[in-house]
Amino acid sequence: MRTYTALIILAAALIPLALCAADQDISGKWFYEKQVGDADGKSYPHRTEMNLKQEGDKLTGTVVQTSEAPWMREITGRSFEITDGKVDGNKVSFRIQIETSRNQRVSQYDGAVEDGHFKGTLKFRGIGITEKFDAKRTQ
Repeated sequence: MRTYTALIILAAALIPLALCAADQDISGKWFYEKQVGDADGKSYPHRTEMNLKQEGDKLTGTVVQTSEAPWMREITGRSFEITDGKVDGNKVSFRIQIETSRNQRVSQYDGAVEDGHFKGTLKFRGIGITEKFDAKRTQ
């Protein structure tokens, strides 16, 4: 009888956790904006849009960055496929690979979804820059 009661209590405790995890689907469109500089000494608006598709613990989709900054000319508006996308509860991670005529780099996104925001750290591998991001859902 004790084993049966313990199983019922455990099941009752796990049901809300499963429901919360189901509510954490991050599929949809997300964006964030920031200012970026260039060698010309000027500052330019920069927008990142993420179109995310979650299937269980797997994440796919695309990332598009747009900016008038001179260093962005070659990649502004291009769509980059998400690779190695993972979702674990509210934690999210993925990579994009950006290729230009000059180089290739990997951008690693690591963060969490909370209160309608996807916040985290973006690491630009190959150029050694790390920065914070705070994306909001648009759809």
